[in-house]
Amino acid sequence: MNELTIISETLGGLQNLSKKETIFLDDVPRQLKTDLQNFIIGETLTMREGKLVVGNNLYKKWLLKLNTKGFDYEIDWKQ
Repeated sequence: MNELTIISETLGGLQNLSKKETIFLDDVPRQLKTDLQNFIIGETLTMREGKLVVGNNLYKKWLLKLNTKGFDYEIDWKQ
């Protein structure tokens, strides 16, 4: 699979996650998890089933940040 396909599928998966009622931090692909973690520093999170839950509104704000400003660092899409 080429790199553009991986990027496209990964970003499409992020949009699909926003439709879920509960978004677990572990649901975010590992290449992008650090960016999300940096974005949510200082925010209040909850736990369900022993996992961190990112609020839907907060998650959508992160997606908006990705669409307008991009990632905070270079992503290694080959991981």
